[in-house]
Amino acid sequence: MARRILGGGGGAAALAAALVFGSMTGTALAEDEAKKAHKEDKRIGEAAAEKELYVGKLALFDAKQIALGNMALEKTQDPQVRQFAQKLVTDHKQHLSDLKAWADSKSIEVATVDLAGPPGTGGSGATPGMQEGYDKKMEGVDERLNKRITEAEKELDKLREKNGKEFDKDFLSRVADDGKKGQDLAKEGMDKYKTDAAFSALLSKTRQGIAGNETMAKELEKSMRR
Repeated sequence: MARRILGGGGGAAALAAALVFGSMTGTALAEDEAKKAHKEDKRIGEAAAEKELYVGKLALFDAKQIALGNMALEKTQDPQVRQFAQKLVTDHKQHLSDLKAWADSKSIEVATVDLAGPPGTGGSGATPGMQEGYDKKMEGVDERLNKRITEAEKELDKLREKNGKEFDKDFLSRVADDGKKGQDLAKEGMDKYKTDAAFSALLSKTRQGIAGNETMAKELEKSMRR
């Protein structure tokens, strides 16, 4: 006896529904993956901006120490202070050069800091998500960098008004005070970017150099009090 098949269209309808559901699920998964990828790209962009901002702080520190040293070379009459000022300039010019070489290898643009003019800052070419994260982190960076430059210029202008032994003492005191800040800045990067061996080594060398100059500045300052 032949069997009758009831509701023969049910199988086709179920298959169609499954295909539609599968398509919707696939679309939802694709959208979810796209959101995750965008979020990760945004995080990468923010991290790149943070690193560039940190490098900018280092460059500004170098620029200020170079400016202090050059001022001392112009104003001091003390041979020991002159010798120290030359060392300060040489050390920080070398560090700035090393910093730029490292930054170039990582496609990071070092902020061009000129204490006599406006700063220049870098950019970032990447995916839309990376650019979004980078741009958000960099909001107001020009304003913040300009503020720091203005503060440095005020300190330099104040020191420039001094002469003779008064200038020498204030110059050495300024270098010693900056030395503590510079070491803290280098340590901050060593802790944060310890997975980058080359950068960590550069910062360690920088920190040691700053510490040495701080000690020398304090010793020279003490000798002037005798």
